[in-house]
This record gives sequence, C-alpha cells and structure tokens, in this order.
Amino acid sequence: MAVFLNALATLGWVLGAAFIVFSIGCGLYVISEWVEEYPRQTRKLIQFSVWIIDIVHVLAALDGVSLWRVVASMCANHVYTLNLETFPLVHTTSLAFLGSCALAVGNHFMWFFYFIQNLGHPFGHVCALMFFCVWMVPLALFVSLTPVDVSLPRAHDSGDHQRTRQNMFKTLFAKFRQPDDSRTRQQSLHAE
Repeated sequence: MAVFLNALATLGWVLGAAFIVFSIGCGLYVISEWVEEYPRQTRKLIQFSVWIIDIVHVLAALDGVSLWRVVASMCANHVYTLNLETFPLVHTTSLAFLGSCALAVGNHFMWFFYFIQNLGHPFGHVCALMFFCVWMVPLALFVSLTPVDVSLPRAHDSGDHQRTRQNMFKTLFAKFRQPDDSRTRQQSLHAE
C-alpha cells in the first residue's frame, strides 16, 4: 500500500547520504585551504589537539574503557606528532610517516575488535571515541598533506600543468628574478 512512500523514503535516504558525503568533501577542501594558508598555526593546532585528545583518553579510561588500549592509542597519537617536526613537509619514505600509517591502521582495528567484543557500548559512544581518539589526529595530518603536494614545487615538475596555484607561481617566479652569477659575469665580459 505504501509503495510510493517507501520509494520516496529510500530516495530521501540516498540523497541525504550523497549530501553528507558532498558536505564532508567540501569541508575537507576548506580545511586543506586553511592548512595551506596558515601552516604554522595548523602545526600548533594539531599539537594542541593531541594534548586535548590525551585528556579525552584519560576520561574514557575512567568511564571503563580498556586501559591498555587507551595507553596504546595515546602513544600512537604521539608517534603521529613526529611528522610535525618537518611540517608542512612530510617525507613519505621516512620512518615516522610509515610508522604513523601502520599505527593508524593498527589503532583502528584494535578499537574495532574491542567494540565488537564488548557490544554493551551505545553506538553514539563508539562513534565519538573512534572519531576523537582514533581518527582525528591522523585525519588532520592527512588533510595537511594535500597542500604540500599541490603548492610546493618539486624537482620533477615540468611546468606544463594546466592548473597552478599562486604559491607555486610565486616560488618559481622568485627563482627567475634572482640574478645568476654566471650571467652577470658573462654580461660584464661582453661589456669590456
């Protein structure tokens, strides 16, 4: 009987999910723009958020969450901050970056299996702990990688990109503006 309403409800759920995904994508894009504009403040904010998340971990442990998992998750967050030493440049082959990637996956699965084994936790509590304690710092570091890839010049750039950012243009333009000592000497030799 309610075939039309069921179809309309399904369409509403699909459009709502698409809107949420689109909103998250737009939000991440805006955050990556802020990271590009204010790298020093972003570095401080990520470092500050790690200390705040440590407090959240301690409060979660006082609420009865597994203590050794809390300590392991706190250690993982502090290993992530090793990438902040060269921020916003992140060397993807460095031990700190590769270790952070492995810890992010391991931390996620550690908490996932914990909540699978302890089904008594409400879904909202699980989502909140997973977002703040497990995903927030790695996500912040991941979003901060995007402007580095786009705006900083690389040795193998050929300059034939259709879309360039102003930061890259300014950097390349500054290199051309600096006088080359060999050109200056050649010009002075020709003048004599």
